[in-house]
Amino acid sequence: MVGGTGLVITDFTADPTEIYTDASGRIMVTIANKGGAVVDAGDAVFYLTGSGIKDSLENDLYWSARGSTTSVFEQISKTLNPEDPVRGTPAGEQTITYTLSSPTGIAKGSTRNDIFIGRLYYDYSTTVAGNVWIYSEAESDAARASDRSLNSAALSSTAGPVALYVKAIPDPVVLAAGEDTFTLQVKVSNVGGGTLYEAGAIDYSDAAPDLALDAETELNMVEIDIEGSGLTGFGDCEGVQELVAGKDITLSCDVTVTSPPTTMQSYQLEVTATYGYFTERTSTVTVSGR
Repeated sequence: MVGGTGLVITDFTADPTEIYTDASGRIMVTIANKGGAVVDAGDAVFYLTGSGIKDSLENDLYWSARGSTTSVFEQISKTLNPEDPVRGTPAGEQTITYTLSSPTGIAKGSTRNDIFIGRLYYDYSTTVAGNVWIYSEAESDAARASDRSLNSAALSSTAGPVALYVKAIPDPVVLAAGEDTFTLQVKVSNVGGGTLYEAGAIDYSDAAPDLALDAETELNMVEIDIEGSGLTGFGDCEGVQELVAGKDITLSCDVTVTSPPTTMQSYQLEVTATYGYFTERTSTVTVSGR
């Protein structure tokens, strides 16, 4: 299992942190792709909310927009690639700045602490890929007699807020004459510290997307897809799966080897989890009346 993160709010700063009423302030946001999957332009959205923010950004007791825009939503408008150590390219980033006016309705001599919350919604994926070794019983016996070790599965994972652990049971797989199945186990874990939901549940292209997530049909959902060369029968491990209460799940399926080897053979395997995810940061500003 490889833990990690996907899109991350690496900076969420209010400037200044102490301000008078009817003054100019800024919320500065930096978002970076710290996982292993590409996020295409338009497949993520940033949402600014908090104790002093209303969706309209217009009210004397709330912060208001300073400028032409009044939206609390900012679409991620560029493709964010993960870091590429081989090419030496850094993780893709996007910066967002909200320029706001502090509330005007706070009385002179009074102060109020406003909490700003920045929340990032996006679709992402985690992939485990590699090979599983399958041996005939005769080949396994021959290796044991010559004190030769058998190859175990070699699987590697991309980093993401959802971690996958994929295991062949037994490993390596040894098939007796007439046998053609082994067990595949897939464990799914939310390791990113945020909230998981079904990919596609939010329309990021909407200027004011509906962020309501149905607790029964969309929240804590992940879709698993499996591809394997010469392997079939992944049904019980695939499809949309629910992490009940956000807790880990383990899936098992009986995989059929379409043409069992007479000696030994490596079979390619790829398991992909696709999901939506949101994470957030907070910052506090003290507003004083004058």
